[in-house]
Amino acid sequence: MVTAGPRLDAATVGALRGRLDEAIGSGSGPLVLDLSAVQTVDAIGLGMLLGVERRAACAQRELLLRDVPLRVARLLRATGLSRVLRHETHHLARFT
Repeated sequence: MVTAGPRLDAATVGALRGRLDEAIGSGSGPLVLDLSAVQTVDAIGLGMLLGVERRAACAQRELLLRDVPLRVARLLRATGLSRVLRHETHHLARFT
């Protein structure tokens, strides 16, 4: 499991992307990204999540977003990414 910090934006996604890419290449099965600490996400952060999901799929792995804060879950729905990125919200505690 990889844990994200409080921001997914242009200033922070590079380091997180590197950790996720390393995890994709070094394991098997689902790749879990814990988003419980995330407070803000911008377009760069959303793009990074989509790119990681695609790289994981190419490696026969699935990206699972765990403990997604409600604000972030709403953003995923508003952008249509909730149909692409498998996620579990903080409050519902179930995969959607």
